[in-house]
Amino acid sequence: MAEHESGGPARDAHPTAGDSPPGTLTVADRVIEKIAARAALDIPGVVRHRGGVGSVLGVGERNFPDAAVHAGGARITLSLALEWPCAVAEVSRTTRDHVAAEVERLAGIVPLRVDVTVSKFEPRQAIRRLQKGYVDLPPVSDEPEYDDVDAHIRDNDPRPDDPDPDNTDAFTPTISIDTGVRR
Repeated sequence: MAEHESGGPARDAHPTAGDSPPGTLTVADRVIEKIAARAALDIPGVVRHRGGVGSVLGVGERNFPDAAVHAGGARITLSLALEWPCAVAEVSRTTRDHVAAEVERLAGIVPLRVDVTVSKFEPRQAIRRLQKGYVDLPPVSDEPEYDDVDAHIRDNDPRPDDPDPDNTDAFTPTISIDTGVRR
């Protein structure tokens, strides 16, 4: 945890007799990590990447941006996903400077070092598809799940036996539209 002793002139509109009262402010490392990760998303080119269920279980891809605090906030390590194509060096440098400034502004802690690692690239087209609400589904296999689909349906049909299997009246599809208009 990072501690910051308060002191110096009061900055609020409350008039005091000189200095602010003595005390400490303790900011948890996890709070600094959240501030750093959120600040990274302010930079154009840095994108959010969700690793899926496996990331929660510790398997598969991680979520980005991801931040880790070391030495009580003196060093912050960021792992990012960037939109591709982009100027990687410029985006990384801007992210590093912005994260340091935001951590200082919001937590009152001046990080001595902010290390940025680009861990993933997201194609611009894939990002735009997600922003529009499209979801990519896994491919459908051409193989049927059962060798004999008709036999599986016949054997596992929960409906009572129909005396006339050629009678399709019970299976006639209907469409009902409720327009909300009363007549």
